[in-house]
Amino acid sequence: MKTRNTLLSITLVLLLAFSACREVTVTTRINPNGTFTRIITVTGDSSDVFAADLPFPVNDTWARMSSKDTTDSTKYIMTYTKTFRNSDELNQEIKSDTGDYKGLERNISITKRFRFFFSYVTFKEVYKSANPFTILDYREQLTEEELRWFSGMKTPYTPADSIRKDEAEDKVLAFLVASATSEVESIIQNGINRLNDPLLNSVDITVYHDSLYKKMEGFDIKEESDFTDCYLRWSGNAAFSLLNNLEPPLFEDFEKKLAGLESIFELEGYTEVVEMPGLITGTNSAMLKGNQVRWDFQAMYVIVRDLEMYAESRVINYWAFILAGIVMLALIVILVLKAFKN
Repeated sequence: MKTRNTLLSITLVLLLAFSACREVTVTTRINPNGTFTRIITVTGDSSDVFAADLPFPVNDTWARMSSKDTTDSTKYIMTYTKTFRNSDELNQEIKSDTGDYKGLERNISITKRFRFFFSYVTFKEVYKSANPFTILDYREQLTEEELRWFSGMKTPYTPADSIRKDEAEDKVLAFLVASATSEVESIIQNGINRLNDPLLNSVDITVYHDSLYKKMEGFDIKEESDFTDCYLRWSGNAAFSLLNNLEPPLFEDFEKKLAGLESIFELEGYTEVVEMPGLITGTNSAMLKGNQVRWDFQAMYVIVRDLEMYAESRVINYWAFILAGIVMLALIVILVLKAFKN
């Protein structure tokens, strides 16, 4: 049973500083016509920089280049580059991912809206929530501001901001523990219904909710039988042990969910950079510089709800101004000629 290890790994990711052996940056340079180039840059020592696992799949169609880091002679830089005609091409490659990041469901869209004098280019990258425990609604326990602090959409600049971010992380952890607790209660109740034993049918397991939550919060669960043993001790009803004999095993699906959750939290974080064409008119990035936006991505950010990275820019259609000038000039000429003729 991986309950203890999984919940503990979540806590460590949330509460401890994460120091990666390598730095990974995914840069998307978008052209005014909507085509774009993706550049994945990996910086680290020789053993890390050439590791095959990357946030996005890279095949033989990507150009590759390695070099020494000019700022640190002990490090190397590996760069992967590819130009795409549209976001559908990139999404097809993402679907073929067989690496560690295949468990992250994500979709990228780059669209262009024509408005004659201006065109608006929009970048959007959406990561689907990876939380396998969906009985509870996060919107009932977490505010929008807390979620923005947690997901890195708000950057702490003051000590007070850091306190708010820490508080948000604590609340998210509490929500995850509560979600896992509700999942266990649902499994136990389902087991009671399947067993249909008179000694258990009248038991109200919600009475022991707080006790179960404390067990989950303290990572005091090692084996699946620990759950039924707890209810046996709390209720004094030996019939709870019969739940361990059910086939398929009562917590089989729960273990799979925990394993998937653990694999998500073991993923390496990376920096996402997007260079937009023209003037940026909107973004949810907390880091904006010129026509460039940036997000520092960690897999834990998608554990509660979908995560969206968004940016929009305005591109001047110079040809439209030229065309409008020619039309205006032609109209003026026509009006002058008519005036002379009259």
